[in-house]
This record gives sequence, C-alpha cells and structure tokens, in this order.
Amino acid sequence: MDGLLLEQLPDLPERVLIEVGEQRALVMPTAAAARRLADLVIGLEDLPDGAVVKTGGAVRLVPAEGGLLPHLTVLGNVVHGHTVTHRVTRQAAEEHSRLTAEWCGLEDVLDRYPHEITPGRRRLAGVARALRAEPRVIVLEDAGGLPTWGSLLGLRPNPELGRAAMLLITTDPERATGFGDAA
Repeated sequence: MDGLLLEQLPDLPERVLIEVGEQRALVMPTAAAARRLADLVIGLEDLPDGAVVKTGGAVRLVPAEGGLLPHLTVLGNVVHGHTVTHRVTRQAAEEHSRLTAEWCGLEDVLDRYPHEITPGRRRLAGVARALRAEPRVIVLEDAGGLPTWGSLLGLRPNPELGRAAMLLITTDPERATGFGDAA
C-alpha cells in the first residue's frame, strides 16, 4: 500500500483505499465530521478504538481557502512548501516550484500575494505548495462558495498530481462531482 488506507472510521465505509495516482471524494454528514476526518488522516487527532489510518508516506493538508501565507507571494508560498522538506539552494527550489506552479496554471500570478488572486487560484496555489513537499497523500478540504476541486484540478493535465493519493473531504455530494470516485 503506497497511498492511504482508512478502516473502521466513523461515517465511512468499512474500508477505503486510495492508491497513489487516484483521487477519491468522501462525503461526510456534517462539517464537524469532515473536520474530524481531516484531523484523523493528518494525525492531529487520536484514532478511535479499532480504527486504522495508514499512509505510504508524508501527508499534506490543503485547507479550503488554500492555506497560503499572506506575507509571501504565490511563488514564495510554493517555494516554502519545497524548502520545508528539501535541503536545496533557493535557486533550485525556485526552479522546481515554478514548474509545479506552471503545471497548476499559476504562471501568470507568481508575483502576486494571496489577497490579489481569485479564490480558485488560491486553492491551486495551496495544491502546488503541497505538491512541492512530495507527499504520498494530499487531503483537500472543501467549502461551499468556492470553485469545486474537480473543476479546478481538471483545467489542465498535471503529471505531478499522479504522485500522490488525493482525498477530497466535503459535506456536499454535488461538490464531489468531477473528482475521482465519490463515496
């Protein structure tokens, strides 16, 4: 198992397996249940008795709004995702981060700050930042009023998305449309 395995967690099927390269949406009954699932997967909350969460490596959370640092440009945010997990020169980090940002469709906003770009672009920048950490699992939080993850990630092919298991956690089944398999 190289991606994400969830077993015996509240409000979920008995077993959920998401391999690296797969996308899966899980629809939770309430916002509190969605938040709790995210916390369980990323390791912020203790598992209930009998529950299992296994990952094939690092896990990164992308909050609904993107989770960007407001004092950094889009490029600065993506580079930050790279430098916290890799010991490389700033120049190498910027080169890799520019490529990831381009794959995410952000090449025209790299010098802008989070408040200067659209909510959809902030979400994509959060994904680019997470991708630079080279996680095996990316957890995407969702919120109404924002562009859906399925519509954003489907805008252009991105080979880097295939390097992680991607889990979308939402409370609205319609927002899961277009994002891998929904459960």
